[in-house]
Amino acid sequence: MEQIKTLEGLAGFPSGAFIPTVAVAAGQDEDTILAVHRAVSKKFVKAVLVGDEEVIKRIVHERELDPDDLPIEHCKTPAEAATKAVSLVRSGEADILMKGLVRSDDYLKAILNKNTGLLDKGELLSHMAVVGIPQYPRLLLITDAAIIPLPSLEQKLKMISYAVQVAAAMGVENPKVALVSASEAVSPKVASSVETAVLATMGHRKQIPHAIVDGPLALDVALSPEHCTKKGLESEICGDADVLLFPNIESANTFYKCCTIFAGAKMAGVVMGTRSPVVLTSRADTEDSKFYSIALAARMAIKQREA
Repeated sequence: MEQIKTLEGLAGFPSGAFIPTVAVAAGQDEDTILAVHRAVSKKFVKAVLVGDEEVIKRIVHERELDPDDLPIEHCKTPAEAATKAVSLVRSGEADILMKGLVRSDDYLKAILNKNTGLLDKGELLSHMAVVGIPQYPRLLLITDAAIIPLPSLEQKLKMISYAVQVAAAMGVENPKVALVSASEAVSPKVASSVETAVLATMGHRKQIPHAIVDGPLALDVALSPEHCTKKGLESEICGDADVLLFPNIESANTFYKCCTIFAGAKMAGVVMGTRSPVVLTSRADTEDSKFYSIALAARMAIKQREA
């Protein structure tokens, strides 16, 4: 598979490929409906909108969309819709779960339910963002900007394995995972640098499969070959990172938002660790971001089916 280097490339699917179905929890959100309809019209997903039937039909009519592309499963409340959408995915009637106009806590509660949810024992709920930055020559994966506040060493190992899965769906084998810290020096005063050094040692000893892992690395040397040269740093990653693993949610979320506000970046994202791909978007996300997130989730669903 050829490496996908742009978000637009995520939406290019070969004819004859498996077409997964996305179940939208509380699908009465206009931007979400537009993004889903766009994906359906591109023929790389099918959809079912789970939510307030009257509101959904009104939006579909006002935006002159084809109602045959957007079947509806009526639910009275957003929380009920989240539970129903999860059940559709769990039963195999749908392949992808997507958040609509439902509060994140109700959405996550349905996903994390021990008896009826989508998180299997031993897995970790973690967010993976795919960022298209005009100044960077390929898509950049970052984690975790949305869910895990302060990941432990064990959790970071899981996050790297999830990054490998997302990268594989984008045609990247053995992605270069940069373990981000304040500098390249290991210092007892900087906890993330010490933990990062352990992960890097594991990577060098091939204890982390299907990835090239190095750190601690400051952000500049992870993304800029020129900065590596100036600093005289030798690393397999040097300015060529595919994945940035941040030490905490504050640093990851700050980088994520700086990319959109100051660098004109576009985003896609999925939640990893669940038995099927999950799209978790925010109210601030654009229709484009939601569309690309659906495309990324579709690629994950296809990859999962092929495994």
